[in-house]
Amino acid sequence: MTITEESPETTLEVGRARLRKEDQRLLTGRTRFTDNLSVPGMLYLGMVRSPIAHAKITSIDVAEAKASPGVIAVFTGADLADDVGPMPCGWPLSPEDKVPEYYPVAREEVNFAGEIVAVVVARSAAAARDATELVDVDYEDEQVVLDLEAAAAGSPYVHPDWETNVSTHWVFDSAEAGTGGDVKDEIDKARQDGIVLQRTFRQQRLIPAFMEPRSFLVDPTGDQIVFWSSTQVPHFLRLHRNCDKYP
Repeated sequence: MTITEESPETTLEVGRARLRKEDQRLLTGRTRFTDNLSVPGMLYLGMVRSPIAHAKITSIDVAEAKASPGVIAVFTGADLADDVGPMPCGWPLSPEDKVPEYYPVAREEVNFAGEIVAVVVARSAAAARDATELVDVDYEDEQVVLDLEAAAAGSPYVHPDWETNVSTHWVFDSAEAGTGGDVKDEIDKARQDGIVLQRTFRQQRLIPAFMEPRSFLVDPTGDQIVFWSSTQVPHFLRLHRNCDKYP
């Protein structure tokens, strides 16, 4: 019998460089991005997005965009109202969640900068991008709240019908989960017999520097609809499909 001792360099994770497995296919151009995919007769979408964080949509003029070379159609939220329902909530946390109806294309108002207000369908990506610049949208500005604590405290509300800007409270009770005691009881004990430190932590906005944004390709010509997507949650896409609401 031979006893082999592993050196610390081969077993420790902290402080050890990790070998990247994807570099070769990325550097040699062998990775397939959604933009590399193609099917016969493929059309392209161009999104017209709101530059305003909160506003009423007073009018949308798509006539010039429809007449642009290579454009097949232009759709607004009103055009899709009878065919496309609200988006499903991908991660409901509790039955008390406040989840307002959110449509893929805004109908009467926008609630964040970048919200889609019109969609251009064209024969090429360039034609779609060019036509988006020809869509003329008029907005009526509404009040915005930029401070998180002010938004949680009360009005003005993004969705007035809810009379709150708080979408959900996520409370993890370790006692109920069986992973520990009641957190509130422990804090009360610490206030009497120990020390309680209270701090407010502010986290900056974070966005991963992805090489490919969220994108998709759909081929509806076969016996089944084939859907390619750059998402990391393919089962969510399958779960939330609903052909009655999202034809």
